[in-house]
Amino acid sequence: MSLVSCRACGHQVDTSALACPRCGATDPGSKISRQQRNAIYFAIQLIIWSTILGFGGWYVWHSLIPLAKQYIVKPVAETPAGLTPAPIIPAHRAATATGG
Repeated sequence: MSLVSCRACGHQVDTSALACPRCGATDPGSKISRQQRNAIYFAIQLIIWSTILGFGGWYVWHSLIPLAKQYIVKPVAETPAGLTPAPIIPAHRAATATGG
């Protein structure tokens, strides 16, 4: 039950008082107000969660996306050494090339 000065008006208040009897400041024994403390906590949490989401996004982009692309893209068939693959002719040209 010690007395401290109110951070808003300087009036002597008990440390357990919820409000200053003179000016009505909430939690007069603390050095910063509850709103300032909540704003600081919010800013810290925003920085932490942004960092976590940033690193999570970076991890997904650099490790999981290439892995998924391997399963989506069709593998290219390898030709034996010395052979060249036949050119792909569109269907409308193939009919005229064979005479049909």
